[in-house]
Amino acid sequence: MWAGFRFWLDFDNMQSIVFAFSFGACYFGFKELNKKTEKVEDFIPYRVSIRFHNTRDFLFKYGFAKTEEDWERFRTEIQDTSLFRRGMNFTVLSMSKDGLPHLIWSDDYKTFLAGLPSFEDVLQGLVFPNSGSVRLPDSTWSARFYFGYRHGKGRGYKIALDVREEWWEQNKTEGIETDNDRLTGSVYLIFGVLPIEELGLIYEARHLDRKTELEKLGWAIKDRHDSEIRAFDTIEVQNEYFSVSQQFLETD
Repeated sequence: MWAGFRFWLDFDNMQSIVFAFSFGACYFGFKELNKKTEKVEDFIPYRVSIRFHNTRDFLFKYGFAKTEEDWERFRTEIQDTSLFRRGMNFTVLSMSKDGLPHLIWSDDYKTFLAGLPSFEDVLQGLVFPNSGSVRLPDSTWSARFYFGYRHGKGRGYKIALDVREEWWEQNKTEGIETDNDRLTGSVYLIFGVLPIEELGLIYEARHLDRKTELEKLGWAIKDRHDSEIRAFDTIEVQNEYFSVSQQFLETD
């Protein structure tokens, strides 16, 4: 470019350098902007829903319900607003340069979040009396549902329940991975680990096989496809007690 300005257009040396630098900066700037634009256009937002299934078996197996009376009380008192009925729902609106969720909309609480998903919500229906001399004898606490990457070992999104440490000491079940939070006196019980590549289906970009990676962690593919309307397709995986579904918000 400098040679073109200097010898073809007959600019002096300093002018040739300035113009060459300016045009070069503009060229590379537009080139980079075009790359980013193409990347954004390729991204399709998707809605994620995490839900319980086999709820009765889950409650009895892990000590949240001990008798049929407990189950009947839970079943009759639970409300439509409980996470047991509505699930945990959020929409990924943009991705990071690594293909991971970046801008997220919480469908349940109507708020925006930035970064990898990490949600915790009260499990209405699982309420227990406090124990210990420091707490009021008639006070209660509720288990909390967690989905995110902050708790548990290894990579991947964890599905967990946050319970009080003293409750867990009295109701321990073998074979559950736990993560203790000593500051709050809580224990996170890990009931599933979802491959980080599942959200947004970025297996191919990382040269991984979806079925293989899911089966390693105890998940089965339950995708549903609509032959007529692609927007109704649902990407879904299930383990013993939870399902995680995604619906890409693509319009024709």
